[in-house]
Amino acid sequence: MSEIFSESFVMQRDSERAKTAYWVIAVLVALAMFVAASGSGSDMPMGDRTTPGWLDVLGNVFAVVFGILVLIPRTRILGAIFAVANMFMSMYVNYAVDGVGFFVDAIPYNTVTIMLGSILIGHHFEDLANLPRPPKPTLAGS
Repeated sequence: MSEIFSESFVMQRDSERAKTAYWVIAVLVALAMFVAASGSGSDMPMGDRTTPGWLDVLGNVFAVVFGILVLIPRTRILGAIFAVANMFMSMYVNYAVDGVGFFVDAIPYNTVTIMLGSILIGHHFEDLANLPRPPKPTLAGS
């Protein structure tokens, strides 16, 4: 379990300045996910019905999980990918459900989060090949 909290392949070759810069970006993306989770949820009509409450709760739980994944060094790349995807889905929901006015108000927040997450994805891309793997099962008696 402690392996997941150790530095990733990319982090091991980064300079101290680069590590600090990317940690700051990771914390900002995680905070954006936590803010998104705390502030989302809409009772606005979606066609002829309202958005189900369980869907809002599920989206908020996912946002928190993505924020946590970004903070763990070995899962940072996955967290960043999911965070960017979450922000794109958020933009769609903001436009389709909440209306153009709310969509325009939320664009700066969504765009900055997407850009920061994309920076993490670009920098940690090589970590996809080096993700922690579960131990291989062994046969009894071998």
